[in-house]
Amino acid sequence: MNQVTEQVTYFAEEGRNNLSECLRLSFDAALRYNLDRLLIFTGIGDGITQAIEEYLSQPSYAHIHIVGVTFAQGFEVKSHGKSRAHVFSQKLKKDFADQGIPVVRAHLPFDPITTQYQNNGVLAQDLGIVGNALNIFCGSMSLCVQAVLLACDAGEVEIGEHVVVMTSDTSLIVRAAPTSRLLTDLIIRQIVCKPAFLTIAKAEKLELAEPEAEAASIDSSELETPQLELPDSEP
Repeated sequence: MNQVTEQVTYFAEEGRNNLSECLRLSFDAALRYNLDRLLIFTGIGDGITQAIEEYLSQPSYAHIHIVGVTFAQGFEVKSHGKSRAHVFSQKLKKDFADQGIPVVRAHLPFDPITTQYQNNGVLAQDLGIVGNALNIFCGSMSLCVQAVLLACDAGEVEIGEHVVVMTSDTSLIVRAAPTSRLLTDLIIRQIVCKPAFLTIAKAEKLELAEPEAEAASIDSSELETPQLELPDSEP
C-alpha cells in the first residue's frame, strides 16, 4: 500500500498570535516540496511585511514569490462590536509592488451580495454554503481557499499550479483553480497547520489535557518523515 505520514501542526487557539509560527511552517513547506509561490491572505499587511523582513532576505528563501490577497474595497470589518470599512493603504500596496509582491483585492467568492431591501433575498448565496462548510475545520480555512481562487482569477497563479497559502493561523498546500472551476479542479493537497480549537470562529473555550508522560518522551527526531510527491500540475 502506497502511503506517507506527514506532520500537521495544531495551534491551541485561533488568531494572529500564531502568525510567526505559521509563516515558518509555510516557508518550510514551500522548500520541502520545491514550491516557489506563497499566498498570504492579510488584513493589514503584517504577514507580508514579516515574510519580507524575516525570510525573503535569506538566500534559501529568496526564490519564493509572495502574492498577497486581501478584502475588497468597501468590505466591512467588526471591531469592538462596531462595523468599519476595511482599509489597506495604497502606500503599503505600492511598497509591496516595488518589491515584486502583488496584492489582489477583490470580492470574496463565498460572500453574498447584499440587496437594498432585506426581504428581497440575498444574491450569490450558494457559495456561501461552501464557505460555512469549510469553517468546520477552522475560521481561516475558507479564507485560504478563497485566496487561491482570487489569485488564480487575477492571473497571479497558474491554473493547476501547486502553492502554499496561509492566513495568520492556517496553512495549506493547494492545487490552484479559478473560482469558476472551484468544485472541479481545486484540491486541498495537504494541511500544514491549523487551529485545533475554534476560539474565534465558534467561540470555543480552550481546554487542553496534559499529555501522558510516555507520549511526551518520544523524540520526534527519531521518526522518519517520508516525502509526498506532488502530481503534475494539470489533470
